[in-house]
Amino acid sequence: MKLFDQKIRRRRLDSKTIHRALFGAFYEEDVYDKFCGVAPRAMRLFHWRIDAEMRRRNLIFVHVPRVAGTSIARALYGPKCTRHHSIRYYKTVAPVFWEKADSFALLRDPFDRVASAYAFVRTGGTDICKLSDVFARQTAHLRSMDDYLSFIEERDDLSLDFVMRPQSWFVTDLVTGEILVKRLFLYGRDDEALLAYLKGHGVDTLPWLNPSIRNPLNLSSGQKRRIERIYARDFELVEALRGWRAGGALRLASVAAE
Repeated sequence: MKLFDQKIRRRRLDSKTIHRALFGAFYEEDVYDKFCGVAPRAMRLFHWRIDAEMRRRNLIFVHVPRVAGTSIARALYGPKCTRHHSIRYYKTVAPVFWEKADSFALLRDPFDRVASAYAFVRTGGTDICKLSDVFARQTAHLRSMDDYLSFIEERDDLSLDFVMRPQSWFVTDLVTGEILVKRLFLYGRDDEALLAYLKGHGVDTLPWLNPSIRNPLNLSSGQKRRIERIYARDFELVEALRGWRAGGALRLASVAAE
């Protein structure tokens, strides 16, 4: 009985549950993101929250989950808790810094990312990054890829863990669809260009962190169509990346007018 009471108490005091009840979002990053949309001028008061190492490097890395982001974040900013702030957060909270700093993100083939995210959810995360308790409870019943896709289809973005959300959620304006980072790299294709880019920012090597355990995943034609519908914008972005090969990355400053 005592153990049961402790479990209930922990669940009640879970910060994500409190955030959801108060602000309609589980994650702290989402709370800030929501207020960035509602009260952008007021959110500039939080400019001090920009990481000091990020300011020193004058470089914003937007960490899209399940796209090798943990390794890059650690290499750039040190062994801190990895945040999943969208680029909209930086643009709103510190507009001058966002405009002057370089910014980049990695994208991944949506089918590959879905497979990685599915494995992450089914195994409860990795050794260094666990699936949050609230989503571990919500996804405990999932037994197949179809279950997983249904779970995503039935919820809005703020009701999903970061690994389940579209990659476009992290790097674009949600109203206009405009890409707000200055550079995009395609995971698995632009690796050499990415390493050269990071070397220019003082990072010589990248450790491989936070891999998920993956079994071969054979998607049916129906599952592929569902994934294409859910992540339609991601497929568009990845196709654009495959089309622009100058320097191995999509340079948004020069592409914006195209």
